[in-house]
Amino acid sequence: MEEVQQKLLHIPNEEICEDENSNIESSGSTHSCSYFAKHKWWYEVAIFTLLTLIGEVVTTLLVETYFTKGGKSIWLVALVQNAGFPILLPFLYYVSLKNNSQIEVIKGNQEPHICIIFLVYVVLGVLLGGVSVFNSVSLKYLQVSTYSLTGTTRLGFTIIFSLFHNAHKFTPAIVNSIVLVAAASVILVVHNNESGETSSGKFLLGFFSTIGGSLMYSLVLSLTEFSYRKIIKGRKFIDNIEMSIYQTLVASIVILLGLFISGDWKNLIMEMEKYQLGKLSYAVILSFIAISCQLNVVASIGLVFKVNPLMSNVFNNLGAPITPIFAVIFLHDKIKGLKLVVMFLAFWGFSSQIYQQYLNHVAAKEEFIEQNSREVSSS
Repeated sequence: MEEVQQKLLHIPNEEICEDENSNIESSGSTHSCSYFAKHKWWYEVAIFTLLTLIGEVVTTLLVETYFTKGGKSIWLVALVQNAGFPILLPFLYYVSLKNNSQIEVIKGNQEPHICIIFLVYVVLGVLLGGVSVFNSVSLKYLQVSTYSLTGTTRLGFTIIFSLFHNAHKFTPAIVNSIVLVAAASVILVVHNNESGETSSGKFLLGFFSTIGGSLMYSLVLSLTEFSYRKIIKGRKFIDNIEMSIYQTLVASIVILLGLFISGDWKNLIMEMEKYQLGKLSYAVILSFIAISCQLNVVASIGLVFKVNPLMSNVFNNLGAPITPIFAVIFLHDKIKGLKLVVMFLAFWGFSSQIYQQYLNHVAAKEEFIEQNSREVSSS
């Protein structure tokens, strides 16, 4: 029964409406779902995807600006990527008061123990803190285009996690995505060796930090979906906000400890005074990094709930081939030669995975309709 319920959670509203309409028509009623109700799922996915792309692109560009204009603290950048969670508290309070969040909830016979929930948030928060540190190191030593394109490896890692976690099967489209992402990473290494745009040591540090961050981020998304499906068993939108807050709170505490243990905090005042764009710009850049990161976190978790971790990462990674374009416009980054090939491979890999998700969606819809038909005929 639980397996059937889980499948129904991922059927868009338009399909449910279609089924409701068919049953209503058979009873002689003229009521039907509104246009908005039929397409509500698609609207929500589109909004979450847009917020994810905005958060990804803006954060990447601002972090790169911080480093190129005199910023040096990896720990500070990692901290502000998570410390913006208080801006979600008023929204959480408002949603909790309305008490009419999304109905998609699956409850077991017994609520999970508070210690288990605490452990889930701690594990996910620590992993998210590691992602932020890795990403900060990457952007300090790599160009935006190189970092973004290397970050497409998140797609490959998430595919692998989904294959084992959700028992998906290897298909030609999935294999194609993994091969293209791996090829893109190899081409980037070859491109750096030929162009010498970054010293070998710094490039390798930034490159492997990006790979490490991609691996951990994919793990965070997969564990988030697993925790809510098997442990916390929540599907309300308010659960999305709560997860974002607790996750980033734990990440902020972990990174803050790293900031003080490393002694990096001692240089922050001098860094702000010597910042090339001035103290005000220094504060504004860090503030907008915090805001854009929260947009990204909330939207990514929202996509995990509305679709699955794999598609959340696919939509998130759409920013990878898009970000270099904005980097050329605003940061005067250079994209030429093999990087253009990598961008093409990235788009191709994403297209393959989106096509595979479309096939899965069609199969799920057919199964849903067939199951409903059996239930109606048996009754």
